[in-house]
Amino acid sequence: TFFALSELAEVAEEQLKFAVGCGHEIACHGKTHIRPLILNTPDFEKEITKAKATLTEITGTEVIGYRAPCYSIDNERYNIIKKLGFKYSSSKMDVPNHPLYGDLNLSDFNCLQDNIYEKDCFMEFALSTKKILGKHIAVSGGGWIRLFPWHLLMKPMIKSYIESANTYTLYIHPFELSNRKMPKVEGAGFLTNIRSRKGLGKVTPKLETLISMLQDNGFTFNTFKNIREEILEANNSITITEN
Repeated sequence: TFFALSELAEVAEEQLKFAVGCGHEIACHGKTHIRPLILNTPDFEKEITKAKATLTEITGTEVIGYRAPCYSIDNERYNIIKKLGFKYSSSKMDVPNHPLYGDLNLSDFNCLQDNIYEKDCFMEFALSTKKILGKHIAVSGGGWIRLFPWHLLMKPMIKSYIESANTYTLYIHPFELSNRKMPKVEGAGFLTNIRSRKGLGKVTPKLETLISMLQDNGFTFNTFKNIREEILEANNSITITEN
């Protein structure tokens, strides 16, 4: 599943259509990459409404999934996502007190299996995390495998996690696979610039190792859309209530 920004969709229209033709899913990452918690709720709803429409028009397929930039979302904005017709989200990163992530409460959802929650046929595919020394660490890829020590910390933690998990949510940003030197972001703080540039050019072999670890443990790749449909078909009590 590719979570795309609609402001870049026209530039990447050919690539998005090619991805759909190859069987991949295009989902919504918003219009811009502004964190939802920075936007007031009317502006957030307006932006996501336009983003969903743009991506649907370009790809020619219904866009049913959403991921909040920086996992920055709360329950108020989450309800807007559901209201706009999205059928699933992958915006929950259970790393408390992170300066960018939001605090999304899923206590009234049913936990169907590792990281998969459901309420009224709306599903949340949370990111994989592991607790170590009282701290929650994301073991789901992204900047975490780029910034943290790979052999000392991330690789053994991921290995331990997937050996006992039945689902695993992996994410990666395109820029993290680039060998280009990232320019400094104007207006961003010192730590933000360091965080966005550190470890670039070293992620690809880590990702290849991670994928091999998943394959060795019997994991296969799938889209969130397909997984949701498979769960609904397998669970008659949920299927009956779906509109």
